[in-house]
Amino acid sequence: MKTLFAMAIAGVTLFTAPAVAQELTIRFPVEYSLEITPGAANKEFKELVEERSEGRIEVKFFPSGSLYRGLDLVQAILRGDAEMTTLISAYWSALAPRSAVSELPYAFPTKQSFYDAIDDKFFDRVYAEMAEKGATVIGILPFDYLVPGTRETPLIEPTDMEGLKFRGLGKVNLAMLQKLNAKPVSINFGEISPAIQQGVIDGLNVPTDSYTVYKWDESIRNVTYAHYYMAFYPWTVNTAWWNGLDPELRDIIQTTATEVAAKHRARSEAASDKALADLRAAGVAVHMQTEAERETWMEATRSVWTEFEPQIGAELIGELETYRK
Repeated sequence: MKTLFAMAIAGVTLFTAPAVAQELTIRFPVEYSLEITPGAANKEFKELVEERSEGRIEVKFFPSGSLYRGLDLVQAILRGDAEMTTLISAYWSALAPRSAVSELPYAFPTKQSFYDAIDDKFFDRVYAEMAEKGATVIGILPFDYLVPGTRETPLIEPTDMEGLKFRGLGKVNLAMLQKLNAKPVSINFGEISPAIQQGVIDGLNVPTDSYTVYKWDESIRNVTYAHYYMAFYPWTVNTAWWNGLDPELRDIIQTTATEVAAKHRARSEAASDKALADLRAAGVAVHMQTEAERETWMEATRSVWTEFEPQIGAELIGELETYRK
């Protein structure tokens, strides 16, 4: 009886014990709300990674800059205080100067040209220099064009930018605004709402759904859908952490990130279309930049390419040009 009782207890213990213990936690801070479109990709990544690892991996999000934001988030990844992030590309050019190539005005005049660059591993070459500095890019999460919006002035011609206090993002974008005689203002993403409310800025560049999710459309009443800056998130991890992972877990993470990012293309395009419709419904004047207008803006900002060629390199700029034909 004692033997049978012991076996029964052992059987129960064996049955109720977890099959696999959780052994890896990924701290994943982002500076945006998970309610904007990239947040959906982040949440899908978490669900799939935890499912595919059968509980061995846990993904912990810290959204809306609650843990780190901007350049502080870059430093957190480098120190290993966070393992992973999707932080907009402009912040990484301080670490990888050549990556500013993607910020050149009208670098990717169509979304398909941007997707082609991803599929051709263009960004592997763009971000290659980062790994030795402590951060590795494992994928590219697309979003939408950063489109300009203003309180009062519709932006049809490049000269319409003149004198406007405009929130810029990164050195290249700031240089572009200066070429257009705007007054660039550097503020973090989390500071945009009070800056709009207090009149610190007259306009800003953000993806379309940000205007509606953050209710900036209550103040920003003119939006121009221009193609001068493709917003995307290098899917970035701490290099030492990444290289030290169990190969099986690293493969699950890499495969899932690649899959989610590719799937996100259609999701982000649908979200952009919906946001434009929502803006119009809210009474915002939405102007879709014409091809002729695009040519005018490209000509007005072309000197920015020349200005940053020493930093980026003629070879990489030449490769970028192949995606613009």
